[in-house]
Amino acid sequence: MNKPHKQIIEGSIKVTFWGVHGTLTVPGQKTLRYGGNTPCVSLQFPGDTLVILDGGSGIKELSNHLLSEGRVITKATILISHPHWDHINGLPFFAPLYPRGNTFNIWGPANSGISMRKLIAGQMDGVYFPINIKEFGARISFRDLGEEQFAIDAITIRTMFLNHPGQCLGYRLNYGGRSICYVTDNEMYPESNRLYSKTYINKLADFVADTDVLITDCTYTDEEYEEKIGWGHSSVKQVVELADRARVKILYLYHHDLDQTDDDIDDKLKVAQALLEKRGSSTICIAPKEGEFFDV
Repeated sequence: MNKPHKQIIEGSIKVTFWGVHGTLTVPGQKTLRYGGNTPCVSLQFPGDTLVILDGGSGIKELSNHLLSEGRVITKATILISHPHWDHINGLPFFAPLYPRGNTFNIWGPANSGISMRKLIAGQMDGVYFPINIKEFGARISFRDLGEEQFAIDAITIRTMFLNHPGQCLGYRLNYGGRSICYVTDNEMYPESNRLYSKTYINKLADFVADTDVLITDCTYTDEEYEEKIGWGHSSVKQVVELADRARVKILYLYHHDLDQTDDDIDDKLKVAQALLEKRGSSTICIAPKEGEFFDV
């Protein structure tokens, strides 16, 4: 049975990772297995509804995939976590935005009073990119999001502001009794730090509680994090503790530091799995590779 039929019959959600590194694209010999693109994840729902999480350089790989299928995109939403470059710099290269007939929502948080539309248009103003946003031929709806709940077809989506410089949103998508949480670019702080907030940790744990999938920022090893507290990212031990406490079914380690190699990511995965085993946790931990997909 091929994948589209499987999705129709079983109602599964196809989760595909197109970029798993953070901060900067890192092509080369040291990132051949996991890939060097920055954040982008696609969620293909039954009924041909497509949701794309972030528009980093990985969205170009998704673009190539969609073009190879020759699809007209009629129900697609791009949810932006925040407008730091590694999360939006692939959008100008996302070919489905240019032909007439395609329809997209591009939704995410405004920052410093600048709307999502202006944030996306700003990197295509002729100074930073030669093609203006007016060249997009697709029908596009921009929307500024805060902490709220809304629906796309049968998908219910909740948002939460994360602890990261600027306005950054986490997303929880619920569909057919299953849920997927996308929490990237987020810092939880050690309890010894004056910026630690038990209230925030409790709120975050409630937000991802009992989710089937948690895709989350695991930028640093625990040793690296000691030198980078305040940079807006998480470490292995922190995400393990969150996933175990929130009874997450599958934890996906995501948004790796630009200086980390494939072997470094392997090591983070081993540490995370060992910590979960030590805690007696039922959470499964995976470090997804670029192009890898999972049915939920």
